[in-house]
Amino acid sequence: MKTLIIFFLIFLTLNFSFQGEIGNHDLILIPLAKKISKSEKIICSQFIDEFEYVQLETNEKCFINNDPKILILKNLILVYEIRYCFVFDRKSGKFLYEISHFGRAPGEYNSAMEAYDYERSILYFRGWNNNMLMYSLNGDYLGSFLIPEQRGGMDASPSMMFHFSSLPNSLLVGYSINLIGSEKKLLNVFNQNGEIVKVFPNKNILPKQNMTLNLLEDHFYQFNYKTYFKERYTDTVFKVTENEMVPHIAFNLSEYTVPYISKWWSSEKQNKANYVVISKVFENSGYIIFQAFKQTTDYFGLFYKKEEKLFVNEFKSGLPNDVDNFIPFSPAFMDNDGNFIEIINPIKIVNWVKDNPLKLKDLPDKIQKLLTMREEENPIIMIGKTSSK
Repeated sequence: MKTLIIFFLIFLTLNFSFQGEIGNHDLILIPLAKKISKSEKIICSQFIDEFEYVQLETNEKCFINNDPKILILKNLILVYEIRYCFVFDRKSGKFLYEISHFGRAPGEYNSAMEAYDYERSILYFRGWNNNMLMYSLNGDYLGSFLIPEQRGGMDASPSMMFHFSSLPNSLLVGYSINLIGSEKKLLNVFNQNGEIVKVFPNKNILPKQNMTLNLLEDHFYQFNYKTYFKERYTDTVFKVTENEMVPHIAFNLSEYTVPYISKWWSSEKQNKANYVVISKVFENSGYIIFQAFKQTTDYFGLFYKKEEKLFVNEFKSGLPNDVDNFIPFSPAFMDNDGNFIEIINPIKIVNWVKDNPLKLKDLPDKIQKLLTMREEENPIIMIGKTSSK
């Protein structure tokens, strides 16, 4: 057993060395390969202490579509997608205002909410001219700056940053998607003068491939004012700073490791391949949760940090909610405080009410008021709170 552990650690060291400057830091190892075929039931009370529900106001000024994203702050909830960013009160869900507008007029944007700076409370939206626009939380336009070294898809060697996150000292970090296999950069740290101050290299360089654009290839998340990053074709979550990428979480995938070249495979070939793709990861001080899939089966994983214990289960319609016996929970976001979040489409509640008439009378008051929702209303924010933040 000791020999196996030593071999695995050597393997990890070799795998991680490709990202450059790495110090002596704690690494969380998650033995996913040996658990993926041994499903264990996961219920909400294993990592959630309480659910809070915030019903967002519905009116003609803030209609929300079916696939938004969310940023939850101390007093505000920001719900956004490419063409809007609506601000609601954190407690009541009352609509407050919209941040700027989608459009080409001065101060208007091309894509809402590329990143949020927790230090300075600044929102970054993408502009129309390879630039980043800045807004305050009140919606005031604060100026713009260039996104450096962008070369479009018609270039012989295209290089473009598609997703971003904030770093301390007014810096941003952007992911360079490997469009044709020859991208030399993985992450780029840059300042508000449009200057790159650090490049973390991409070592997965291949002979030229057909151009492939998949906007689900990478995943940034922030917890406790730190920034983390995972690329779909690696087994590692990195903590990203201005100067280094530090291996933070390593998934032991063994024979299920994703080959990098699979990015250019057909969908049919990908669905038949016997590997595990980890699509999302979130964590707080007590738990790591993640979503993954193998072939056409989705999985949900829950890892206890202190006990170093892993649970994995097939993930279909959400986790059974034994906390308040209401709708199943499918966490898709996390706030900076370590609470796990789902944006609930009203249709999910309408259908649950129809299917569970005998449970309705026993639900607590905070849920009773949600049972009369109509399908056309704005969503509810379901916030899974835990004492381990």
